[in-house]
Amino acid sequence: MKSIGKRCAIILLVAAALQAGGPKAPSEGVDEGVRLFKAGRYDRSYAMLIPAAKAGDARAQFYVGLLYDMGSIAMMDKARAVEWYRKAAEQGYADAQYDMGVMFSKGEGIYKDLKEARQWYEKAAAQGHGYALYNLGVVWEKGYGVLPDWKKAREYYRQALAKGVAKAGYNLANHYYLGKGVERNLSKAYEYYLRAAELGHPGAQFHLGWMLQHGEGVKRNESEALRWYRESALNGSKKGAWNYGLMLESRGNPEAAYWKKRGTLGRL
Repeated sequence: MKSIGKRCAIILLVAAALQAGGPKAPSEGVDEGVRLFKAGRYDRSYAMLIPAAKAGDARAQFYVGLLYDMGSIAMMDKARAVEWYRKAAEQGYADAQYDMGVMFSKGEGIYKDLKEARQWYEKAAAQGHGYALYNLGVVWEKGYGVLPDWKKAREYYRQALAKGVAKAGYNLANHYYLGKGVERNLSKAYEYYLRAAELGHPGAQFHLGWMLQHGEGVKRNESEALRWYRESALNGSKKGAWNYGLMLESRGNPEAAYWKKRGTLGRL
């Protein structure tokens, strides 16, 4: 009985020692590396991530690729970024698949190949990656390596918008506002501009202001127009700032000159 009790005591002491000062589990090291990356401590992040990346951890591989892609460690090295992105992407890591698409589409760190880019976007999109869905919409709208298909582009934009990608809603709204490959529908355009605007897209916010000011596809409402022009301006839209200034000027507001100037020069 004494030997059993002694063994239990030893086991408990060893466990406590490991918990207090033992090496971190690989997943903990990756978590810490990601935390350091987000905190801007890139050298420390790299040191934490590289052992797990070399051991085959897909998330660590992706973040090492990101560090090389952003030039956050030593010096920018796009080719090494692609190397690490590929390792993670081939394990099915959606963010890495998306970034492989970006690198192929731009020819950064690897030869430019629009077909290869599209295939990587499709792999990420199949996992519900919002920006991959958006980029596929752009591929089909612009005809990057394919014949343009605006209907297919809209379908990808809808899926991307459902994932919270604001510019997908903005592009959808433009299709309906301009009648791009679809019957012009100002009410539907307003609906999509509103969804994109609520997600913070300055161009959509400007268009909402315009439609509300002029009663396009929606009942005219100048106070709401003023609000959306202001939101647009605060988010960096020159057109939003200019129109906000004009509306203030029409109301005799002394701030009008500032906003009109901001609309001419951009952010002040």
